[in-house]
Amino acid sequence: MAEKDVTEKILMSYADVFADCINTLVYDGERQLNPADTQPAPTESFYKGNGAHNQFCDASRYLTEKGTIVLQYIIENETELEERQILRKISYQGGSYRQQLESGVPVYGVIAVVIDWTGKTSRIPRSLHALLLRNGVPPERLRQVDDNELMVYHMQNLSLEIRSRFTSDMGFVADYLNEGSFVRRKGQAIVHMEALCDMMEAVTGDTRFTEQANKLLEKKKGKKIMMCEYINQLEARGEARGKANGEAMLATLLERLYDLGRGEEVERAVRDLDARARLYKELSIPGYTYEP
Repeated sequence: MAEKDVTEKILMSYADVFADCINTLVYDGERQLNPADTQPAPTESFYKGNGAHNQFCDASRYLTEKGTIVLQYIIENETELEERQILRKISYQGGSYRQQLESGVPVYGVIAVVIDWTGKTSRIPRSLHALLLRNGVPPERLRQVDDNELMVYHMQNLSLEIRSRFTSDMGFVADYLNEGSFVRRKGQAIVHMEALCDMMEAVTGDTRFTEQANKLLEKKKGKKIMMCEYINQLEARGEARGKANGEAMLATLLERLYDLGRGEEVERAVRDLDARARLYKELSIPGYTYEP
């Protein structure tokens, strides 16, 4: 899980991908955050409990104007949302505001969002007031308690309208998680090939993404890579693997027929696809997908 978290951070650390996520999710697709106007912000902050402690967010960048920090954006990647997630968000914002307290620089706002990769819906409290109510605080006691809202975006449950707003490599990830395909973006160039494919492997568990990335990078040698080229290579690999699996299945079937003394059925198995499928099922040949 730790490796997966690190992989997600790598793609998100690129300014264009980070800004694209903020523009798509926070600003409803408006290009309000220009990557050129951002710079990396600390992902570590400190707080006191039983001694001094530190905490890390996943990705953070400053928006600057004429050398002055105007806003700080924090993106937290989550693979398991917790009931007290709102407190985690407040702690990240609080850590930044605490550092500003005695800094002497102009105060700036902190915007924090959560990107969820679980593919599950969650009913966690989406505000501080909601969390307090769930924990038994009477509503009338909340009037003087400042509220704080939690923004959570479920990457495996994004509408086409939202996904269409992505312009960076993150659009490939979002489309694949929701459609199982890159086809809709086949005319788009891949900017961060290795980071994208590492992330695809992390969120899907499928190693073919990174295997084919290395081959394509070697073939292109620094040239622009279009998604259509990557799709073609993935499909070619799939066809080759399917052919190899098919040959192995047929060889196993023929061997099984001979072992059972049913050699007279070998020719029918080779020439008749329907008969072959029935024999695969009858003899439980490994690799065959049985139709219900």
